[in-house]
Amino acid sequence: MSISAQLFVANHHDAVAYAAALDSGHSAKAPQVSTDVPTLTDLDLEVLGEQAVKTVHATGTECELAMVDIELDSLLEVPAGLVAVFAELMDLEDQEDVTQLAADWAATEEMSSSVEETEPLVRMISELASAAQQGDGLGLYFYSA
Repeated sequence: MSISAQLFVANHHDAVAYAAALDSGHSAKAPQVSTDVPTLTDLDLEVLGEQAVKTVHATGTECELAMVDIELDSLLEVPAGLVAVFAELMDLEDQEDVTQLAADWAATEEMSSSVEETEPLVRMISELASAAQQGDGLGLYFYSA
């Protein structure tokens, strides 16, 4: 089974090694904190990021995913500021704001889906972002084949 898209938490070295193994068709042990997101693209995450920044009032936060290694165009890193924004969603006093964020994201041209589909994704992304903030040198990575 090949992975089409995945979000995962790792340090830089492990993220590069994992993506390189996947790209070369070798089996690779998935990072401990990861989830398959076969329907998401990097643009989808950036659009969610732009909306999440508004939700938590973190204007000026970079939302564009960054290339990790010039030889691995399949691996992108979520900027640290955006990881913090995504992690903050878990701690919002009014969790209806997260539901509204998911609804707004679902209504975008990029997603065109329902809040029932996007809300679990938003919450899962928030949990992964929180995990990424738990250790030194960890980041949130997006792999797409």
